[in-house]
Amino acid sequence: MSAEEHVQKASAHDSAGAVDPKTGNTLSHHDASGETAFEHGKEGAHNRIDGKDERSFANNIQDAKRIEKEEEAAQAAKDAIKPTDIAKSHGNEPSRGAKIDEQIEKEEEEELRRKGKI
Repeated sequence: MSAEEHVQKASAHDSAGAVDPKTGNTLSHHDASGETAFEHGKEGAHNRIDGKDERSFANNIQDAKRIEKEEEAAQAAKDAIKPTDIAKSHGNEPSRGAKIDEQIEKEEEEELRRKGKI
């Protein structure tokens, strides 16, 4: 076997395994965005509360942190919506209750700022 054939054969084995379609890297390595191979699994491949799942503790902790960040982002997005925004986005005048709710939120926020809690 020539050296060239040996290199071609070796390079074919180097790329064996699952490949991330976005980066072209094998999934056993970290990619530039910091994601690990664990995050590239099929949807539903891991059940977060399954005690028999064979994920490592590090992967469980990483998954818990990722879920926590997603939940915080979802809550922040939900908190950013004012009670009158939905009606306005549909081209309607907000209801009296929505206007009162928005006024109460403003007053509570001002009160917390005045007390120095925000």
